Amino acid sequence: MTEFEFERGEILTNLTLLEDHAQKFQCPYCMEKHLSKIVGYAEEVAMGKEGDEKEMEELAEFAREWRRKIQGAKEHSHEHHEDIRSNPGPRRRYLPYGLTKCELSSPSVRRKLSRCIKKVEIRCCGKPTSDYSGCSCNPVAVCRASIPCP
Repeated sequence: MTEFEFERGEILTNLTLLEDHAQKFQCPYCMEKHLSKIVGYAEEVAMGKEGDEKEMEELAEFAREWRRKIQGAKEHSHEHHEDIRSNPGPRRRYLPYGLTKCELSSPSVRRKLSRCIKKVEIRCCGKPTSDYSGCSCNPVAVCRASIPCP
């Protein structure tokens, strides 16, 4: 392993994770964490490697500036970090926790149920969520009532 290869790998990893969090989850706390790591690794490389100081210092300053912007946005907003159960993300399966025998045996019913729950969550809860306590209806119950099982 060459000098600072580990640190460069960590910078790339955190840039990739930062991009994922910015595009998919939009979680300011996670984005801030990855920016902090990028700053640390870039400063470490800048202090020890001849020729890369300017590039790494610019990367560290860029990441610091974005961290400040995120921190400012968090201070001005009244939103709090939501638990992963209430912010399920793009790959969530919209299915109830327990499936009936009919639902287990029929892939088409599961697909219909999943699509229905996704739509009804938005209508009843205002956002995708698996915590229905603040919703005007129970999306699983609505969809089970409207999708017949063969």
